Parts: sequence; C-alpha cells; structure tokens
Amino acid sequence: MTKRDLCEVCGTEFTDSSNTGACIPLDRFIPDPTSVLLTAVVASDPRFARYAYIFVQEALDRAQKMFWEPGKSVHISGQKLLEALRELTIESFGKRAKATLNSWGIFKCEDFGEIVFNLVEAQLLAKSTDDDKAEFQNGFDFDTAFPS
Repeated sequence: MTKRDLCEVCGTEFTDSSNTGACIPLDRFIPDPTSVLLTAVVASDPRFARYAYIFVQEALDRAQKMFWEPGKSVHISGQKLLEALRELTIESFGKRAKATLNSWGIFKCEDFGEIVFNLVEAQLLAKSTDDDKAEFQNGFDFDTAFPS
C-alpha cells in the first residue's frame, strides 16, 4: 500500500513541508532534464557562469529568428551567432555589457565558442560537420563592441 497526499482542490499529488495546508505540486521538486545537464556542464567547466550558457542559448534563438528564411533550414555559423550575441548583449546590458560578460567569465569571442562546444558536448546543442571553434576567433573586439 502506498500513501499519497492529494490536493483537495486540484487533485494533484503534493507535499506540504511548511504545514500551512498549501498545495505544493511534487513536480516542482523534479528537476528539469535540461537544468540537470546544464548543472553538469557548469561543474565540468567552471570558467563560465551558468547564466553565460543560458545567454548563449538565448542568442542562438535570436540568431535563428534573424537569419530564418522561409523554406530553408537554419544553420547558425559562429559568426552569425557572434552577431546575435553582440546585439543581445548591448540591448540587454547597455553600458554594463562588457562588465556583465566579464563577470560571467567571458572576455573574448573565443569564450563564446568554448561555451557553445561545451553545450554541444552535453548534447544541449547540435553541430554540423562544418562547425568549429575557430569560427569564434577574430570575431569582434570587446572594447570596441561594448563601449563603457
């Protein structure tokens, strides 16, 4: 026999750790698989903050929208991703752009490449046979791209 606590209102299984009678669905305690993988990526390469990885994924989504053409598959090269990253960084952080990236462990475009390939290794991103870390070399100068 298994005892399960069910919410009297919604019928979902819950736990009430605070003894307040509040319904706290148990699925809140089950970690998202992507979050678990991302935690492992950050643990395996702690040079970059967790948010740096999330930000790169956001920029990739932006790049896919920027370069999308009807009827064609979208492949985002390192240079296209860098363009999206630069725009998103300026838009998101303004004059604090460079300082924010630096606080996440990102000091040059090659660092974005390291993050991308860490995500590829964790199977959080896919790559084509043409993708290479070298695409992130000579991207842009942080001092020029992100003036204070």
